[in-house]
Amino acid sequence: MKSSDGAGASGSANRRPWLRVLQVVALLLGIVSLVASSRLRLSGDLTDLFPKGPEAEALATFTRAFGGGDVGVILVRGDDPAEVTKAAQEASKALEGKSTVARVVVQMPEPKPLDPTLAWLHAGPLARAELAKALTDEGMKRRLEDTRSLLLAPAGADDVREIITKDPLRLSQIPWDGHAELAAGVVADAEGSFVADHGKARLVVLEPRGRVFDPKAAEAFVKEVEGELANTRKLHPGVRFDLTGGHAIAYATERMIRTDLYLSTTLSFVLSAVMFLVTFRRARALLAVLPPLMLGTVWTTAVAALVYPRLSSLSVAFTSVVVGVGVDTGVHVYGALLEARKKGESPKIAAEIARRVSARPTLTAAVVAALAFGALGISDIAALGQLGVLSAIGEVLTAIAILLFTPDVGAWLEKKEPKVLPPAAWIGWTSRLTKGKTRATMALCVLPILLVVLAVAGPPKAGAAVVALRPSALEPLRTSDAIYALFGGRANQWVLLTHDPDLNRAAAEMDAVAEALEPLAKDGTIDGFDAMTTFVPSRTTQEARLAARDALDLPSRAAALKKSLDLVGFDPEAFAPALESFAHPRHETYEIPVDAHGPLSMVLARHVQKYQGEYYVAAYVRPKPEAEKTERLREVLKGASSRVVVTGFAALEVSLKRTLMHDLPRVALLAALFVGIALGATLRSVKGVALALFALATEIAMVGLAMRVLHIGWHVYDALVLPVLLGITLDEVLFLLHAAEEQEVKDDSERAAGAGAAADTDDPGKSLTRDFVDAALAKQAPLSTATALTTAAGFGALVACRFEGLFDLGAVGAIGSVAGLVASLVVVPAGLRLFAKRPPPKKA
Repeated sequence: MKSSDGAGASGSANRRPWLRVLQVVALLLGIVSLVASSRLRLSGDLTDLFPKGPEAEALATFTRAFGGGDVGVILVRGDDPAEVTKAAQEASKALEGKSTVARVVVQMPEPKPLDPTLAWLHAGPLARAELAKALTDEGMKRRLEDTRSLLLAPAGADDVREIITKDPLRLSQIPWDGHAELAAGVVADAEGSFVADHGKARLVVLEPRGRVFDPKAAEAFVKEVEGELANTRKLHPGVRFDLTGGHAIAYATERMIRTDLYLSTTLSFVLSAVMFLVTFRRARALLAVLPPLMLGTVWTTAVAALVYPRLSSLSVAFTSVVVGVGVDTGVHVYGALLEARKKGESPKIAAEIARRVSARPTLTAAVVAALAFGALGISDIAALGQLGVLSAIGEVLTAIAILLFTPDVGAWLEKKEPKVLPPAAWIGWTSRLTKGKTRATMALCVLPILLVVLAVAGPPKAGAAVVALRPSALEPLRTSDAIYALFGGRANQWVLLTHDPDLNRAAAEMDAVAEALEPLAKDGTIDGFDAMTTFVPSRTTQEARLAARDALDLPSRAAALKKSLDLVGFDPEAFAPALESFAHPRHETYEIPVDAHGPLSMVLARHVQKYQGEYYVAAYVRPKPEAEKTERLREVLKGASSRVVVTGFAALEVSLKRTLMHDLPRVALLAALFVGIALGATLRSVKGVALALFALATEIAMVGLAMRVLHIGWHVYDALVLPVLLGITLDEVLFLLHAAEEQEVKDDSERAAGAGAAADTDDPGKSLTRDFVDAALAKQAPLSTATALTTAAGFGALVACRFEGLFDLGAVGAIGSVAGLVASLVVVPAGLRLFAKRPPPKKA
């Protein structure tokens, strides 16, 4: 046996020049990859986490189209209302004219006072009813009395006198009384300021320059604003300033992803090394395994930088996964090296033997794991597809790098003949768990017991997928939640979206929806809505509203107005401009000023954008949580327009659940197909294949129960990892079964060879020193434990990430790796003991 190994190694040695060439090329590629990796860019665009589907596609379109129109909001809070007011004013003044700030808004933007007869242009159905009421005799009398009280007030009369002479009924104010909202439920007070909590909280609204998804623009905006706020904070230590909005969220997300990438990668290397040391009990082996592992990871990172323009927040997990699973190859290669050295082979020959005997099984395991990861490529979620492809590439590249370098480095490290260490005590304990028919049967009963428990307790509870992709650790998102709490409303508003090449048609479609929503806001069906029609309606809507005004016959009401002025005590001659307006109502309409930079530019940017040659118009609804009110809202929206699409994170939740039901069977089927092919190609018996599948099924059942007990939510981002675990953890099962088959064959050979010598004895199996399952465990259990725990360490490193999607993915992956190890060390030995071939009974 030893001579054949030596001959094989000698033949391999003749090919060493080619090996050296490959190693040099690999190192050069590593240097090039380091340079290419510097081009890797991280994306703060959460749309990569959206699935395919009408709701998600609409939300992604909205996010990209309106990315540059999102406002920046500064929440100013303190205990002293006067100091909060002063601090907000100083912050506003400091930010005016900054290079990244187009405009600072501290009050609700309103057009300049209009001719009273044009008040209808901005009047929704409730406001039009109020306008009609104001033109009645009683309505005129009441409003004129209020006007007189306003003029007699000790302050402010001079400011409003000129306006009142043109509009004594104050018709121009009616469309704005309680009907205007700005940005997700932020409603101004009577003076137009954004104030809450009795003056202890104020908002400063900013119109940023540059688009949200331009990382440089987002970073420049946040840094400039925060720089100015730092100075204001020093002047007002009792006041807190918090920045939120699209730019702040995108910048914070990009930084979070970068931090998660560095932290999880470093932690995966550290944890994998620790697990390697604990289980492999050979510190110097790290010098042979980790550098090639780093090389393969660098290659993979270079591929990511070249293939993907930007890496999504979920895809950054590939480095941790590649490191954790990539160590597996190093464990088996170095284990083969030590095995050869223990048999007396020289370091050089042992390296060749290790490379030769481990290349096929380790590359097979790497390819199977890569194919399982590649199954994620068919997911409807782009980020999961990225993760799957990069992890698949990384598995193969790290295996190649380790096979190229680890045997030679190991040969240099293992110049002295290694000591033969006694098997760890835990291996004997593990073996005793399945010794005997009763214990083995009990071990195989674990799967049906788990299934019964899951049937009674129920499967893992569905988690909120939107929560998983909305990082709660981000300060801008926490600030946004604080604004909702202080100023009213709630998160996850609905986004209504329509589009058309003609801006007027698109805006008119949304105007009709807004008019249908207004009564719902009044009767409490919804919390409120935010639409452009109040500020800048479409020309079609303007014409319809002026037609409703003309139906009231304003010229005929001019005499009634003159009479009412006289009755209340006003001199009608002083209000000649108002009387003239009634006698000759104006009919001017205007186009939507999409390219304007005036007071309403921020409102326009929030509600209309041109994207891919069409105009997209958006409105925002804050629904009530009650199901019956939500259903009524949907019915009203359907009746108002068939072209307006309802989207938003609430709608995305439905789409994500639909994606899970769509993707999970496909990914599971594909992964199972790859696993089945691998099992059939590797194992020699149907019994072995059935036992492997039984072990994998036990693993998945254990993961399901652990998720239930640990309250880990079941959503699309972690559920799709389960099929992948089949390919990742398969090698522990395969290597143990392969070792058992080899030992069984060896035992059969020894039994046959010793049959003659044993003819005179009572025990035909006397030459066998121990059970073949024990022998297989002694050989493979340490290696399987090392590979499983390093894989768990790679996934476990993701638990340190602040992004909830990565946290859950890492938790499920780590649990699955440990569950796979338990299944391989308990279920597989139990099955082997129960169904193994027995030596023939002795003859009487």
